[in-house]
Amino acid sequence: MFKKIFIFILAFFAFVLIIAALLPAKYRIERSIMINAKPEKVFWQIADINNYIEWNPWVKREPDAKITLSETRRGVGASWLWEGNKIGSGKLSIIKVDEFESIETKVEFFKPWKGLNYGFWNFRSVGDSTEVNWVFEGKFSYPFERFMYFYIDDMMGADFEKGLANLKKRCENE
Repeated sequence: MFKKIFIFILAFFAFVLIIAALLPAKYRIERSIMINAKPEKVFWQIADINNYIEWNPWVKREPDAKITLSETRRGVGASWLWEGNKIGSGKLSIIKVDEFESIETKVEFFKPWKGLNYGFWNFRSVGDSTEVNWVFEGKFSYPFERFMYFYIDDMMGADFEKGLANLKKRCENE
């Protein structure tokens, strides 16, 4: 009986490892919104860390989280650290800027899990409006994080949609 249980457990873990190996090692979350404002106005809501934390959906989830801003507040080198009970801890840094066209960020998570991700913002002028595209890319560690593939887009995509709605409201009402 003990031998059969051991074989079953071993087979189960082998099955989990095989399935995990077949799942994608990378993920990409992407959302877009049209904002009735010029690209310059939208751009600075993201490229200026003081503004970024005002519409960010995760900061709104835990307003009492500790936020530390870098000395550089705009453009490349600007960053903010966060630490909270609900949102964990991490650091977002602006690493590349093409003024009024795109912004690239590096997002490091420290708690509740460690991770390195990259965010990409693209702005496209459409008449008097701006199409904003927010992309987030990262890697899943093997084996257990790979199972997040099935729900990460729904889980994080909802936050991206809230963040873009906050950004739109802020740009259009300011």
